[in-house]
Amino acid sequence: MGVYDDLTFASILSPAMADVAQKIGSDKLRPVDVSALISGKLQELNNFWNKARNGMPLPCAASFDPIHIPKHLSQVFLIQVDHDPLRFEFRVVGEDPQEAFGTNVSGMEVSSIELQGLPVGKMMYEGYEWIISQRKPVAMAGPNGALVDGYTEQEMIYLPFSDGGACITRILGAAVYYRR
Repeated sequence: MGVYDDLTFASILSPAMADVAQKIGSDKLRPVDVSALISGKLQELNNFWNKARNGMPLPCAASFDPIHIPKHLSQVFLIQVDHDPLRFEFRVVGEDPQEAFGTNVSGMEVSSIELQGLPVGKMMYEGYEWIISQRKPVAMAGPNGALVDGYTEQEMIYLPFSDGGACITRILGAAVYYRR
């Protein structure tokens, strides 16, 4: 049994954003234990994150260099986390997420993103807010109706990086998408 057994993506959201998740079909995504991820690529990124911690609770964002993960660059997305007020901005989005969602959100502030006239960015904002509150890697898996081009399911990992202290300043995310 895992630590997230009673959770779904929708259950970590406010009622209004859980409704958005249901409307776009991402309400069945579930937080899962990182060890439950099927993708070896996502497991490798988790191992990279653990090594980058170098014994600290969180690795330092300044120590992250994409050159260390060259075979994963098409899968990753890098989210800048600003505080006071809390904001999330997509700094880089790899080719795989762009293809699976049919759009490139690089440079966009998360809460401003809309899909089918729905405030999916606000839904994502709440999800990222929950992810940084966990202060450790978070994985999610399951069906996602927001995917395009025959993709139906995905696995994701979110890896928080700090300012060298307790403040999370970046999230390195990566995803693998499946056509099932």
